[in-house]
Parts: sequence; C-alpha cells; structure tokens
Amino acid sequence: MALLTNITAVRAPRIEESASVPTIAAPLNWATPESKLWIASRNGEYAGMIEYTEGHFLATGATGFDLGGFSDLGQAMSAVDRGPVAGRLPVGVLSNVAIVSAVVALSMVGMGLTVIAA
Repeated sequence: MALLTNITAVRAPRIEESASVPTIAAPLNWATPESKLWIASRNGEYAGMIEYTEGHFLATGATGFDLGGFSDLGQAMSAVDRGPVAGRLPVGVLSNVAIVSAVVALSMVGMGLTVIAA
C-alpha cells in the first residue's frame, strides 16, 4: 500500500474553480389581451399564462406544464415566475400511480378473501 506524500494531489479545489455566480432572471412582463387572461413574457419570449376559471387562477408554464390553481393572482404570478418545481411529477403520472395502487389493493383483498374462504 503506497503512502501519498504529495499534499497538492489531494487538495480541495479553489473557490474560484467550484463556485458559480448565480444568474438573475429578467423580470416578467405581463399583458392582458382579454379579461380573465394574463400572458407572461421574459426578454420577449413566452413565459407562461394565467387564466381565471371557476373561481381559481390557473397557472401554466412556458412549455404548457400545469403549475397549479391559486386563489390569489399574485400567487399565480409567482408560480409562473418560478416555473415548474424540480422533482414534481406531472398530474398524469400521479393519476396513473393512484390507479395502479387501487388495482394492487383490490387484488390483495381478493387474494385475502380467497385464502379465508379456502
């Protein structure tokens, strides 16, 4: 087993090498082309929209991702500004997980009843 004697070979990277400067996103510009509809843009690019429907402000991101429903316009605008939350599963995936879980649960109940009846 060799002993490492060169201390520079195991030094930690310098701060300048590993640190990155966070970028600050440009503010959103909001337009209201019709009542109950707000369109957001950032640097001239589409950034999302908010639609007031059935008592809720429904926010959608730049790629059409559903950001949720909000009771307050300011909350919906903040959601569009943040964009999709990393790690959040789309609603379609969550509904499929719920269906599969229900099928598995019903199968387990059926198997249990079969064992009890036997």
